[in-house]
Amino acid sequence: MNIKAKLGSESGSAIVEFVALAIPLFIPIFIYLNQFAGVSVNEEIARSMAREVLRVYVLSENESAARNLSGQSTNLLARQWKLTDSEIASLQTRLDCSATPCLSADGRIKLTITFRDEQTGRMISASAQEHLSPWL
Repeated sequence: MNIKAKLGSESGSAIVEFVALAIPLFIPIFIYLNQFAGVSVNEEIARSMAREVLRVYVLSENESAARNLSGQSTNLLARQWKLTDSEIASLQTRLDCSATPCLSADGRIKLTITFRDEQTGRMISASAQEHLSPWL
C-alpha cells in the first residue's frame, strides 16, 4: 500500500515539468548571450586599440614618425589581442586632425579604428580623441 501511494503521488512533477518545458526555452537565450559577449569583446578591443594607437601617435617626435609608429602599433596590438587574420586584414584607421600638421599646438586629433567581426560579419568601430597642449 505504501508503494502504491508513492507512485500515485504528484510530488516532484513540477521539477519534471520545469526540465521538460523551461530548459528548451533557455537554449536560444544562451546562444544570444554568447554571440553578444563575443561582439562586446571585439568592441572593447577596438576602444582600447584606438586609445593606445592615438597615444603612440601623440607622443611621437614628428608626423612621419607618428604615422609609422602608429601603424606598427596597430598591427602589434591586433596580434597581441588575438584578432583573427581576416579581422586584421579588414582593419582600417582614420585620422581626423583640426590643424595641419596634426601634431600642432592646441590641436585636436581623433583616431577611428574599424574592422569586420569574423563571427557576425558586423563592422566594429571605435574612436579616441586627444587635445594637444597649447604650449607644444
